[in-house]
Amino acid sequence: MYQRAPFIWSELQPVQPGGLFSVFLGGAQRRDDGQNRFFLFRRRFEIPSPPAAATLAIFVDGRYQLFVNGVRVGRGPARSDPHHPRVDSYEVSPFLRGGENVIGVLVHVHGIDTSWYETVKGGWQPVFGDGALWSALHFHGERAPADVSSDADWRSLECAAWERNVPRVNFGLGFVEVHDARAMPPGWAAPGFDDGAWDGVHILSVGGGPPDAPFGGQRVRPFPTLLHREIPHLLETPLAPRRVAHAFAVAPRPDLPVHRRLYEEPRLDLPAGSIQDRDALLTPDERATIVQTRPGSDVALLLDFGRIHSGHPFVELEARGGEVLELAAAECAVGEWTGAADHDLSLDPTRGHGSHLFRYVARPGLQRFERFEWTAVRWVQLTVRDAPEGLAIRHVGSLHTRYPAQARGRFECSDPLLETLWEAGRYTLQQCMHDGWEDCPSREQRQWLGDATVEFLVAQAAFGPSANALNRQFLLHAAESQRPDGLTQMYAPGDHRTNAILIPDWTLQWILNAEQHWLYSGDLETIEEVFPAIERALAWFEPHRGPSALLADVPHWNFIDWAAVGRGGEAATTNALLVGALRAAARLARALESARAARRYDARADAMAAALNTRHWDARRGVYVDEVDPASGARDPRVSQHANAALVLFGVAPSERWGSMLNYVMEPRRGVFTAAPPIVPTGGSLDPETQVVLANTFFSHFVYRALCRAGRFERALLEMRARYGSMLERGATTLWESFDPTGSLCHGFSATPVYQLSTEILGVLPLAPGFRRFRVSPKPVDLSFARGTFPTVRGDIEVAWERGPGGLELELEVPSGAQAELIAPEGLCLRGAPRVGPGRHEVRFDRSPGG
Repeated sequence: MYQRAPFIWSELQPVQPGGLFSVFLGGAQRRDDGQNRFFLFRRRFEIPSPPAAATLAIFVDGRYQLFVNGVRVGRGPARSDPHHPRVDSYEVSPFLRGGENVIGVLVHVHGIDTSWYETVKGGWQPVFGDGALWSALHFHGERAPADVSSDADWRSLECAAWERNVPRVNFGLGFVEVHDARAMPPGWAAPGFDDGAWDGVHILSVGGGPPDAPFGGQRVRPFPTLLHREIPHLLETPLAPRRVAHAFAVAPRPDLPVHRRLYEEPRLDLPAGSIQDRDALLTPDERATIVQTRPGSDVALLLDFGRIHSGHPFVELEARGGEVLELAAAECAVGEWTGAADHDLSLDPTRGHGSHLFRYVARPGLQRFERFEWTAVRWVQLTVRDAPEGLAIRHVGSLHTRYPAQARGRFECSDPLLETLWEAGRYTLQQCMHDGWEDCPSREQRQWLGDATVEFLVAQAAFGPSANALNRQFLLHAAESQRPDGLTQMYAPGDHRTNAILIPDWTLQWILNAEQHWLYSGDLETIEEVFPAIERALAWFEPHRGPSALLADVPHWNFIDWAAVGRGGEAATTNALLVGALRAAARLARALESARAARRYDARADAMAAALNTRHWDARRGVYVDEVDPASGARDPRVSQHANAALVLFGVAPSERWGSMLNYVMEPRRGVFTAAPPIVPTGGSLDPETQVVLANTFFSHFVYRALCRAGRFERALLEMRARYGSMLERGATTLWESFDPTGSLCHGFSATPVYQLSTEILGVLPLAPGFRRFRVSPKPVDLSFARGTFPTVRGDIEVAWERGPGGLELELEVPSGAQAELIAPEGLCLRGAPRVGPGRHEVRFDRSPGG
């Protein structure tokens, strides 16, 4: 926890000392100081010479950009809820100089909840309102200058360059940006700027006094608990478009609101001479694309970045002043998946095509403007208005932003499709890793608890331990979101509104994630921190168990997957997930030396498994049904891949039943992709007596794992080649939320093939926490060779195998402190020791006698 320095804010925003007690007496939990406000803050100070080292810590209520002497140093803060804020820290000595120095902070105050940001409800908010800035600059070394903190010497200005009264991007994200550069103070963050006309600041603190003061001298301050940020800052790399896809004119419709206008204006033929050197804007050099508008004809260009990335779109230009430029980014263009040659952008909030745009009014001269928030960028439409004398566009680009995961994982094999799929999955996940695990970089940017289960495992294969800090933060975020009754929010932090929609099976996925985190990282300390919350979460399910020991009619949204899996009555999939979570909790309890809790969870899991095997087993068809009526015990005939895969994966169904179960649900002629609105708006009709509900991309992860557990990886591979191969053949460069392009086109949980290929074809899986022991059991299937790297906390595991005339030859690098257990592929036998320690090994698997 940080040493206390005061929070500050603009003196123009009044402090209401009685606000806290007003809430206690029944008043509103929030006061309204406005939405979508941008503020500039400056702090001037002098030092005799540049310091050897200096650390600046900062936190704001909202989102900031930090400048030192006019140079942008960073952005933040990382997402967190208001009661567990994480403070950012920067080494700023390279930016300081002897004499006058300036810290500048641009702060965006949302005033509303968004998909990643939570406003304060009650507490100090009725006293101070939204918005707060905390900063502490500490100089290191002998004779270091005095620290510079947030204090009364700061200056502030609510910035009129951003228009406040604008629409939201979509239902979860922030606001469309409308920025008039003519109202932006030039050089505001640099030394020498005159801030004499700016406003002062308040110290945000009320109350206090001696022990006999009212209420014992209670003092009210914002954000009384400040925690250290544990994840690294994001990487940012400029990217340029690959091509100008086409250019056209549009008929101006100033009557349309800003979030619709660019998308709905009628297209016109482009008048001759409207664009000169149109490709010049693709490169950041002295050349410029000149765009000239005509009365009744604005000019638009559609730019293609080649593939989706998460980024801050920007434009660099030279203007006379007053020209208007609108820039919209999207992950998909209209007609992209139907073969249309002439794309444009449209509004499609379901798939992420909300109004991801900004409107920029130019000032005279050279200038650059960058979207404040990141979004998914594949296509960018640039529409120029009010430029009758021409506007020089030097460059359009995007600042690619992502979590700094190290790409240590590697996968190569004799099938180019699988290599392409592995790399597409790795890249997809990277676009969904920022200051949290995200579903997608476009539509929501939410940290959904279930998505993280798959994303963490994919990251282990692709990035290894460099992703562990992100997952530790996720486990804490979920625990911090827990309601008093024990259920976690379905995503955290963000606009979940505490008692709105909840997903009980996402709470179970969080528990499953916790065990995997321990297994891959060996980080028992994090498990110890969150285990009390895990116990409270499992307790939530107890009142929902019926006389048969199974959950019955579980309330809220039982998501499971984007598929029409049975969720009513005694739902097999939900109950199997609870069995899996209980057994995971039992193993964690034993690791934490809590034998009593472990016995309790094992006993509950065993009782539930016995009931599922009795009540849901359809002996006639050799498969488990999705639903059983809790009162009568009647089985609904619906069958899904989900239920049967979960029952195999979590060890519920006896192994002697696995063959008939998997034969039934994996029979191609039985499978139906069912509707699951809004992401899967239509689907095939299902005959529950003879057909099976197919898993979509999310639950395919668990179907593949169940097939692998049952020794049927070849069938999982067949499914991956068919489902994901179709995506890639259609031109996908990132993996979709659904097997058809009806949802997000860059979705983290869809990257599961990365994990499957590395753990099965390379054959690497941990057997003990932190990879003290691991399995090497390659599955050659129809491949002639495979090689790759599985990164771990102990170092990289290198695997390379190749088929030979007498079997399979394998080279293995075991990192220090680890032991590998070798398992021969089916039809082969191991020549040599079954266990090997650190170092490089050459292993041979020979054909079995008679094989």
